[in-house]
Amino acid sequence: MFNMTTMAADECREDSSALAYRDWLNRAGNVLGHYVVEGSQEESDLFDLYSDGCMPREAVTELRAQQALTAA
Repeated sequence: MFNMTTMAADECREDSSALAYRDWLNRAGNVLGHYVVEGSQEESDLFDLYSDGCMPREAVTELRAQQALTAA
């Protein structure tokens, strides 16, 4: 039977993939030396690298290389 309690619990529950990404993003932020704001361009770029299977340090290296090319 569907009720509001079940619906609210489902909406609040985070799945393991979201938790894994948040952990990965926090580790990338530690390497960067600052908090990565969700919804920012930096987070979007990091998500693409996460989806490609990069480790946090590899992703930060790639992100910095992309930023250096843009600045040049």
